[in-house]
Amino acid sequence: MQITLICADDDIWASGMRSVSAALKRAGHQTRMIFAGSTKASLDASVMDKVTSLAADSGIIGISSMSRGSTRAKMIIAGLKPLKKPIVWGGMHPTLYPEDCAPHADLVCRGEGEGFMIELAERVAASRPFTDIANGAYSDNGQLRINEPRVLISELDSLPFPDFAQEDEYVVTGNGEVLPNLKMRQSPSILFSGSRGCLYNCHYCSNSQLRAIYRDKGRYARKMTVPKFIAAAKECRKTFPSATYIYFTDEDFFARPIEEIREFAAVYPKEVGMPFECMVSPRQVTDEKMELMVKAGMWRVDVGVESGSDEIKRRIFNRPVDNETVLRAATAISKHPRVVAYYFFIIGNPYEQRADLLGTLGMMKSLPPPSFIRAYSLVFIPGTKLFERACNDGIIKGIEDSGFEMDFLAGLDPSTHSWKQQNLYLNSLLFLMAGKATRSWVGLLPRSLLPLLTKPSLIDFCDRHPAIGNALVSMGQSAVKVRRGALALVSKVLKDNTIAYGLQFVRKKAAKK
Repeated sequence: MQITLICADDDIWASGMRSVSAALKRAGHQTRMIFAGSTKASLDASVMDKVTSLAADSGIIGISSMSRGSTRAKMIIAGLKPLKKPIVWGGMHPTLYPEDCAPHADLVCRGEGEGFMIELAERVAASRPFTDIANGAYSDNGQLRINEPRVLISELDSLPFPDFAQEDEYVVTGNGEVLPNLKMRQSPSILFSGSRGCLYNCHYCSNSQLRAIYRDKGRYARKMTVPKFIAAAKECRKTFPSATYIYFTDEDFFARPIEEIREFAAVYPKEVGMPFECMVSPRQVTDEKMELMVKAGMWRVDVGVESGSDEIKRRIFNRPVDNETVLRAATAISKHPRVVAYYFFIIGNPYEQRADLLGTLGMMKSLPPPSFIRAYSLVFIPGTKLFERACNDGIIKGIEDSGFEMDFLAGLDPSTHSWKQQNLYLNSLLFLMAGKATRSWVGLLPRSLLPLLTKPSLIDFCDRHPAIGNALVSMGQSAVKVRRGALALVSKVLKDNTIAYGLQFVRKKAAKK
């Protein structure tokens, strides 16, 4: 059967959709993928005519989206309805918040989609009913019906390599064209994950609700074996010959047992030999793991800190990582100056008060330089535990003012929602501290000025005059645009993002091994 899969997110890597496509192909089906989520591209009648034409010969149409792409997904579904083909909507948004999606699609896929889509194709081919498929949800005369979840895929080694064949793959461009996706082969970086799930239960994250959905359906946090993972990394390098590094997007790359990390460090440099970036939790960082990963080729490590307030992390985020643990991890990381240390923080959180924000500012100051700080703008992702709490506490009314449509990577924007305007001055300072931290500066702010900028009297004054905070936010937004532009230029001209951090020698050293 011919099946069209459409990504409504601004993400051509779309790891979940590519895994589903690979599973469908292995089961004997043909797939066509369309990437229609670019925020630069409108979905006018002309574009939808082209997308509709590509999907017209399919027996099933699948849509995938996160929360931010959900509005676009609804527009795509509405445009494809005249084809009268079964339309299924999967991805994180319908998984966490099916009540928003079921009225639009014929069927919603909650959770892992490989087995679900293969069974759906079998039923459609046999003209059998499909609304009762496990992992499914649907609208029954306005009533939401949610089916039993499937058992989780326990052996990730059993899955095929994600579909990067690009044989029948299209992208909607910013000028409204729908063209074959041919430029991806020249990507300077590769995104790949060798695991699913997370050991933690942070309430701002999708994993907390996914754990609840899949309770008693198998181990939630799973990973490939090291040999399978390295084989996949080799395949990635072969598939993307222009890439200079791999970004392993596992939720916590250091969560593997030390024996597996030793195995990885011994084999990866010989078999793959490509610099890599990964995400880690401070609780998993040790001197030995850092030593092994640096020898293996790690050039950047992304560390989730989120807040400098232990109270916020414990009571609001349900994140069991105290400040002492963060600083211990940062000390271990700082022993390797050739590795870029990238620390993630969440700002714009209405649950934080002055003391909490000053704690975060103090944490940003305390991280050993040189390092980099990234400030994410809090989004109450629909369906998460923090979203439910914010609704119950009256901070938001529901999905309409949750901030689901915001680009959380773009930093603070207090103009979008009223709850983003709380403690605006201190949040704007945290926003300005994003970027490179040195002995003299933290982002755009001189360290020597921080005591003055955080005097209680000055904070009181700035809180009474929100125009000051708004002006500082505008400065931070400009800085984000400059940084993004610089990285884009480096990627396009020099084909190596590591050069932007002064680490080009890491790539050269790894290449000689």
